[in-house]
Amino acid sequence: MKKTILLLSGGSQVAQFMLQVLEGRRGDLRVIATNSIADDPGLWRFDAVYLVPTTFADQAAYEAKIVEIMNAEHVDLAIPCRDDDIVALAELVDRHPGLRERALCGPSNLARVMSDKLESFKFAKSVGLAFAESFEPDGSETPAEFAARVGYPLIAKPRDGFSSKGVMFIDDALQLERALVRPNYVIEEYLGDPDAYFETKRSILADGLPLYLSMHGIKHSIELMFDRTSKPAAPVFATYNRPAFRARFVTPNVEPKTLALGQQCYDVFSKLGWRGPLNVQCQLDRRGLVKIHEFNGRYGALAAERWLLGYDEVALGLKLFADVDLPPSRWAVDTAIKVSAQLSSRGAHPSDVASLQSAGSWRRSH
Repeated sequence: MKKTILLLSGGSQVAQFMLQVLEGRRGDLRVIATNSIADDPGLWRFDAVYLVPTTFADQAAYEAKIVEIMNAEHVDLAIPCRDDDIVALAELVDRHPGLRERALCGPSNLARVMSDKLESFKFAKSVGLAFAESFEPDGSETPAEFAARVGYPLIAKPRDGFSSKGVMFIDDALQLERALVRPNYVIEEYLGDPDAYFETKRSILADGLPLYLSMHGIKHSIELMFDRTSKPAAPVFATYNRPAFRARFVTPNVEPKTLALGQQCYDVFSKLGWRGPLNVQCQLDRRGLVKIHEFNGRYGALAAERWLLGYDEVALGLKLFADVDLPPSRWAVDTAIKVSAQLSSRGAHPSDVASLQSAGSWRRSH
């Protein structure tokens, strides 16, 4: 009998890259999804799709719908694909402990910490993990003292943000003062080259604002996997991730300091009971130290790139938590040395969208 896998937020980038990894290997799987938007072009490669309320707009209704889907579809494993899904799934398990073995997540307290950038910093500091220095409004340090200690530029970002949305650079006291009154924001050190930032700013003031501008540096992405008992299930796997215009380029990272930080994360989160994947986003600070700036208790958007580089985290998770043996991939033994992710084209057919909107679900016809 086919196993049924439920991807929460099927239209998300993470879910779409997971589908890429599963392409041609779904013979023993039914892959279904939830989504809060009916006309998302990425939904129509699933076997079935359910329309659900926005995760926290009506949490009771959302949870009731997820439980209904899991029971009706006999779901073997529910996988969160967005940060909101991690917290929602973990809290659902708190209220429905019988679903724990069918939910790819750890304790809800850890999920909530990972969803908040300031709480992530406090947590990391308490367990000795190197994290981007962050201003604590309830701490003993004033904003001016923090800026003097850390140095400009600083970063202002939403505490629950994602994909760099709402992130801004701060390079003087007046900007810092304005950033501090923005609700739900955290002020962090800039993990990158300050000279490059100020040179870019000087160029903008002298020559004008480029149509396309990105200050993304090279990320050190760490991927970990914990089994059902929270023990490490694979070696630390790390990559360099270099964003470029409408693309990203990914290569293996075997730097000892990055791998050592990943092992520290294994030690910490194993003791605290995390289960499933843990994605850790890092960058070098201005002194060349690898520091974390984000935890994600789910598969990351680089799942397909890591698969091409020989780390099949999707297959590993399905084996550990759903007892699914995916057919082997050529990339496991004949790995790529460099991978890029670029735009692809998909469409939403009006009749499919109308069906999902009217019935609340859509099913592939074979």
